[in-house]
Amino acid sequence: MTLTRFEVGKEFPGAVPRIEGAVMELWGDGLVVLIQMPECSHDERRAFKAGFKRYSYLEASGPVPVAVWIFDFQKPHGPIDCNFNSRIVKPELIASYLGTSSGIKNSVTFYLLDGRIIRAIKLVGLDRQAVELFHATIRKQLAMDYSDSEYGRYLASLMHYSTEELFEMGRRFRHGR
Repeated sequence: MTLTRFEVGKEFPGAVPRIEGAVMELWGDGLVVLIQMPECSHDERRAFKAGFKRYSYLEASGPVPVAVWIFDFQKPHGPIDCNFNSRIVKPELIASYLGTSSGIKNSVTFYLLDGRIIRAIKLVGLDRQAVELFHATIRKQLAMDYSDSEYGRYLASLMHYSTEELFEMGRRFRHGR
């Protein structure tokens, strides 16, 4: 087994988002959010490292349930949103993630990227209730038959809302004290 090394200041050892924004993925060891922020400033890196005090989870109802997380990082970084479509993830990864025999998997690893370069890494634990809501949405997605284009259409319908509006529409949680 080969271990992959993630090191701040070095190149990310995998595919990275091509455009500015955030992408949520499920890897073998849990949830990952890749935040692409070209030419991120020192203050933006500092705000990322400081983390967020609140976040929100939204299941956008409709014919296709869309899972949206909104993490409210401190300024000048600001809030980010990312969605998750369980239908494009390997079934064994989903099954492992949803399994609770060894407890609920509530961690998320955030990578702040500037192009291919890792600028910062942050591991965060989420509230159990938030993760349970997310699991429920994943189960709804898996129980349905929809195409990638249908998912994209319902996701696009959310894009007329700002990240702040999405945050308010979701169930809000506090992080830290």
